[in-house]
Amino acid sequence: MVQKLIKKHAANALILCVIAICYSACKKTNTKPTENSIPVTISSISVNSGPVNTVVVITGTSFDTTPSNNKVFFNGKAATVSAATTTQLTVAVPLGAGTGNITLSVKNATAISGPVFTYQPSAVVTTLAGNINGPGAANGTGTSASFNIPTGIAVDAAGNVYVGDGGNCLIRKITPAGVVTTLAGSGANHWANGTGTSASFSIPTGVAVDAAGNVYVADGLIRKISATGVVTNLSGSSEIVLPTSDNFPYGIALDATGNLYAADTRYSLIRKITVSNVVTTFAKSPDWKTQNGSFTIGGVTTLTYDPFNVAVDAAGNVYVAEYNRGRIWKVTPAGEITAFAGAGYSGSADGNGTLASFNCPMGLATDAAGNVYVADSGNNRIRKITPDGTVTTLAGSGFWGSEDGIGTSASFFRPVGVAVNAAGNVLYVADGRNNLIRKITLQ
Repeated sequence: MVQKLIKKHAANALILCVIAICYSACKKTNTKPTENSIPVTISSISVNSGPVNTVVVITGTSFDTTPSNNKVFFNGKAATVSAATTTQLTVAVPLGAGTGNITLSVKNATAISGPVFTYQPSAVVTTLAGNINGPGAANGTGTSASFNIPTGIAVDAAGNVYVGDGGNCLIRKITPAGVVTTLAGSGANHWANGTGTSASFSIPTGVAVDAAGNVYVADGLIRKISATGVVTNLSGSSEIVLPTSDNFPYGIALDATGNLYAADTRYSLIRKITVSNVVTTFAKSPDWKTQNGSFTIGGVTTLTYDPFNVAVDAAGNVYVAEYNRGRIWKVTPAGEITAFAGAGYSGSADGNGTLASFNCPMGLATDAAGNVYVADSGNNRIRKITPDGTVTTLAGSGFWGSEDGIGTSASFFRPVGVAVNAAGNVLYVADGRNNLIRKITLQ
């Protein structure tokens, strides 16, 4: 009996010992992660703004050393992690990231919010219509259509694009889907009014469109194409003949109230045509025959030469592209004129105001935020000027070509005209020597 009790107590002691060991082991297993783990955090980022492909180093804790196990998002847009340590991740900003928080998850853990990254939209250049296989006048969709030295360009509120197809003496229309048709013009190089293709133009260059869908054309005269396709001269057209100079293009623009401004290249004049068709000289040279290029606005005489294009912003400021000396002028509604951007000689430098330079700027356009876009023809680039006069290169490598791409990886060949949509996020370019219409999407 005693032996049985001893054996029983020994067995119980053994069981208790095993339970104690197991409890101890389980306790250590359960407490170890709590005692030693460090939570996933983001403490800083190397840069807090930039365009697509900007390299950002994220510093924090408890990252996974396998890059693909770390999921990084810029404002909800997934980015690719190229390198990873436990404290740093290297990522490239994805296209169209937008501005917002950087977030991440590690091995599918809950996303951790980090600092705000300010995205700088990139200019994605594509070909909307036309082909480079020589000039032509074919209608069609996209690259099945053809142009012959497109010059002036405008876009309406619905996203339809209107083109002064100079070499073909036609006005073309392109839908947002890239379908090209002939809006007006017979193809004959002379002036004739009529409807649609029964009308004729003489090397149309400048193009503008108003809120009612009327299209205005500069082709030596100022012409109007109604929403139903009827082509007429604006009343008093004999007063607003704009002779060409060596067939160089010139531009027109509308302000918010419907007044039209035209650059008279040969005589270095800026003309204004009111909604009631009253024509005045908005800017002029005191004596163009002896002072070719100087003009007076608000009593101030300023030297300029070959004003090739104009644009008007929402505040009524008028911008003038001076072709030969590479300057962009700004004229306020009160008549104050300043050299907005450009050094006064050919160059391609970015910078502020007169520290920047252009080479034969031709097309101009403005957006609702007051930015000015320039078809910098001699540099084969599209430039952007912010309201404070800061000039940057938006798109174009500087070498002639027809490559689509992002920013300076794309190429143009003598871009002549530029237009911007109402939202300010899409530009259209008349790429003259390529016979193409290009589309620049800011994303």
